[in-house]
Amino acid sequence: MKNILLLAFVFISVLLKAQDGQKFLIKAGKLFDSETGQFKTGMSILVNKSKIEAVKPTKEVTAAELKNYPLIDLSRYTILPGLIDCHTHLLNREVLHPSDNELTALDMVKVLSMDGDAYRAIYGSVRAKAYLEAGITSVQDLGNSGQFADMALQRAINEGLIPGPRMNCAGQGLSTEGGQLPGLIFKHQQLVNDEYRIIKSVDDAVQAVRENINQGVNVIKIYANNTPNNTMLRVDEIKAIAQEAHRYNIRVTAHATNNIAVYNAILGGVDGIEHGYQVEDSTLELMAEKGVILIPTDGDSVTYARYSNMAYPGDTTIPSQIARFRKRYATRLQRAINKGVTIAFGSDDYLDLKMPFAEPSKRTLIGYYEAGVAISQILQFATINAARQINRSNQLGVLKQGFLADIIALDNDLDKNINAILQVHFVMKGGKVYVNKP
Repeated sequence: MKNILLLAFVFISVLLKAQDGQKFLIKAGKLFDSETGQFKTGMSILVNKSKIEAVKPTKEVTAAELKNYPLIDLSRYTILPGLIDCHTHLLNREVLHPSDNELTALDMVKVLSMDGDAYRAIYGSVRAKAYLEAGITSVQDLGNSGQFADMALQRAINEGLIPGPRMNCAGQGLSTEGGQLPGLIFKHQQLVNDEYRIIKSVDDAVQAVRENINQGVNVIKIYANNTPNNTMLRVDEIKAIAQEAHRYNIRVTAHATNNIAVYNAILGGVDGIEHGYQVEDSTLELMAEKGVILIPTDGDSVTYARYSNMAYPGDTTIPSQIARFRKRYATRLQRAINKGVTIAFGSDDYLDLKMPFAEPSKRTLIGYYEAGVAISQILQFATINAARQINRSNQLGVLKQGFLADIIALDNDLDKNINAILQVHFVMKGGKVYVNKP
C-alpha cells in the first residue's frame, strides 16, 4: 500500500511539473487586439507556462518554435483575452416568485436561515466551473456570499480543488441599516449581519474595511444606497472607506442606482459605480474627470423576455414597461460613452432564469450591442477595461508578452455577429487548457 501511494505521488508530481513547463503555439484565424480594438489576421501566440511569451505574425514563427511549441490550431476561430465579468454573485441565487414579486428579500432570508453556507458553496462551485467553461476566465464577485464564503471559493479554485475563473472577492458589502433585506421586523435584523457589514459611523467604516482586508479581500464593495431599503451611506463615511482601502491599494466600487447615490459615491472617492441606472450628465462628467468606471449591469432582450414571462406571467403590460426602461438604460450608456466615462462589463447575474449557468452573464454583452455599442468596443469593456476595474491591468485583458495566458476562441464572425459570444470553442486560463471543442 505504501509503495502504491509513493508511485501515485511521483506520478502526480511528474504531471504537475509537465503542466508547469508546458509550451504552446496558438495559431489564430483572427486575433482581437483589445488595446486598439482591431481584429488582426495572420497572428500567432507563443505560451510558456502560465504566460504569453510572444504575439507575432505567423510568418515570423521560427522553425525552432514550430519544433518546440506544440501547435494548437485555432485558425478557424477568433481568439481574444478571457472575458472578465466585473459584477458577479457566484454564491447567490434568487428565485422569481410570480405571486408577489415585490418581496425581493424572501429568497435571501431563506438562504440565510435554511440553506446555509455549505449548500451555497456547492452551488457556487458548480457555477464557477460553468463560468470558466463559458470563456469568463476572471470575475469580480461582489458579496451576497455570507460571511466570506466567497473567499473559500476563491481559495478552492486557486488550490486547484475545483475549476473556476480567477476571483476578485469583496467579502461582506459595506451598507447602512437593513442591507438589502427589506421587510425584516426589528427582532430579526441580526440576519442582515450574516450577509452585510452594517456601518454605524465614520470610525466603524474604517474598522469594516480593515476587517475585510484582514480576511484577504481584493476589493471593497459599498452600498451608496441600498435599494430596495431606503437608507444611504453619508459622504464622510464613503470617504473614510475609500481612504482606508486605498492605503492598501484596494479599489472601492459602489452599488449606486440613482443620481444622488452615484454623486455621493464619486465625492467619496470610489473607483467604480455599479449599475448607475439613473444618472445626470453633470454626474457623468464628474465620473469622467475623476476616472471613475461605470459598470452597467444591463441585460439583453432575451434575458428580459425570460424575466417577464417568469415573474409576471400573463401580464401584458410588462413588456412595454421593460421596453421603456431598457430604452432609458441604453440612453444612459450612450451618454456615459459620449461623456468619456470608461465602461467595464458586469452582469449582476444572480436571478434563476432557468438558463445555462453563465449565459445570463454573457447576454449582458449582447445587451450592450442592442443599446447601440460597436462589437469591438463591447469586447474592450469585457477585457482591457474590465482588467482595469479589477485592478489587474498589468496581467489581464490584453494578449501580449508577459501577460497571463488567459485565451479564448469564438466563431470567426465575431467581428460582425455579437451572438458568437455565446459559443466558446477553446478556453485557456494561465496556460492550462480547460475547453477544446473544435
